[in-house]
Amino acid sequence: MPARDSIHQAVKEAVIKDGWEVTDDPYVISYGDRFLFVDLAASGFIGVRQGNKQVAIEIKQFRGQSQVVDLEQAIGQYSLYRILLNQIDPERELFLAISEATYGDIFDEPIGKLAIAEIPLKLVIVNLSTKEITQWIPSNPIKQ
Repeated sequence: MPARDSIHQAVKEAVIKDGWEVTDDPYVISYGDRFLFVDLAASGFIGVRQGNKQVAIEIKQFRGQSQVVDLEQAIGQYSLYRILLNQIDPERELFLAISEATYGDIFDEPIGKLAIAEIPLKLVIVNLSTKEITQWIPSNPIKQ
């Protein structure tokens, strides 16, 4: 199992504060002879008509020497997880959790905005100081 990002616990607490129940830490994807590990899985009740919503959340810190290299790695991992989840757990939505600082450093720039729009990339933006989710991109799946 890979090492956790240093922001893992803060993101987990933010997810719980936002009304989610963490069901897996980590969430294991088994495909063929391979096992991959998404950082968290959570569920939340969003109303009688929509019922229980399930998400998988990959946490990334972006602390390398290059924000673009970190973005490339995160997009690759996110894309692979999304492909696999579409096969084994298609009802579960995948999100990439990042800090507010990371969002401002790369995702609020043209290259990040393009990645969000074209992939499409779903994000959970977390204030690490308050351990609160400040934004779901494209939208908050609980409050829809």
